[in-house]
Amino acid sequence: MANESVLIVLWTTSRCNLNCRYCYAAASKRKEDMAFETAKAALDYFADRRIKVQFAGGEPLLNVDLIGRVVGYAKSEHLDASFQMQTNGTLITPEIAAGIRKMKIVVGVSLDGTPQINERLRGKTREVIVGIQLLGQLGIKTNINAVVTAQNVTELPELVDFAFYLGNVPGIGLDILREAGNAKTNPGLVSPASPAQLAAALKAMQKKSAELFKLSGRRIRLREIEEARKRLSCSSCSGDYCYASGGRSFVVLPNGAVYPCGSLIDRPDYFMGNVKAGKIKPIALPKIVPDYCNDCTYFSVCSRGCPSRMMVNHAEQGERSLDCVLKKTAFEIVTGNG
Repeated sequence: MANESVLIVLWTTSRCNLNCRYCYAAASKRKEDMAFETAKAALDYFADRRIKVQFAGGEPLLNVDLIGRVVGYAKSEHLDASFQMQTNGTLITPEIAAGIRKMKIVVGVSLDGTPQINERLRGKTREVIVGIQLLGQLGIKTNINAVVTAQNVTELPELVDFAFYLGNVPGIGLDILREAGNAKTNPGLVSPASPAQLAAALKAMQKKSAELFKLSGRRIRLREIEEARKRLSCSSCSGDYCYASGGRSFVVLPNGAVYPCGSLIDRPDYFMGNVKAGKIKPIALPKIVPDYCNDCTYFSVCSRGCPSRMMVNHAEQGERSLDCVLKKTAFEIVTGNG
């Protein structure tokens, strides 16, 4: 449909220079780079729509030349496209930072805690910090995304302090551990946080953010709190959790295979086709509404949990999921009931 907004996630490569304990992209057995022709086929397929292109992987900057070619092609074809990238930040150089600014790519950097914590879970923390600082020197702001596990949850409030110290980090987002990839094959290395730990961490992070704002006038925004605030003030918010919930997400692997979410690339029933064949079948992830949602105070404004994560973590029914704990705690904080 013309003018319909879609999300195209280009896995520029399935290679990575890290081996995070929980990496769900590790489910991709083939380590290969995406060719420009594959990325071009994806852009051409959706050329009549508004496109949000996200560069991901793997570590997308391992195939940085492709990123430049994709942005250049989109501009030459006058596509209605915006660009974002999720990176581990370790490969950012002054030249790459300048390119990011020139191409107007919105950047998110993965960082799971203060240096000591992040080094244990992800590694190469010094390089990450240098990368964030290089972006900051060019006036580029970057949000941080942290995967929440039992191994870092109690230290997350200190991440707010660290983000404030970095200077060009306006916000932090939390991602619940997905039991896929490395987390599935090596369960002893990393484990989920408990519901009580997660709720306490978000409350402490918000308290820390408020204290810093009071002292400095500069706020470190927490994505989950901002989302809850937005939904509580919205009279008709979408019930979709994400683009994949609405059938508008297309994750393109280096070989051209397409799935609705990167967490589901090992599930044949979610294969949507191949961009090189010129035919893709959209798939909307099921809107999972566990029984415990029905009597929730925030039922009418909540987007529920991430559907792919709930499937991967087998959280459709039974005990309250960590997605639910995170969202409900955020709502309670905003309404003053937390």
